[in-house]
Amino acid sequence: MAFLKDLLHQNPEEENKKPKMKHLVQSPNYYFMDVKCPACYKITIL
Repeated sequence: MAFLKDLLHQNPEEENKKPKMKHLVQSPNYYFMDVKCPACYKITIL
């Protein structure tokens, strides 16, 4: 039995076209980053 496409090494362009829940590794398309001000120690979320 032969597969038509390689499931372990998928094309990143095709992977980005799929909905995020259908990706091989389900992860959000965004992330949050905490930035701390060195002077006042205030944390800002970007």
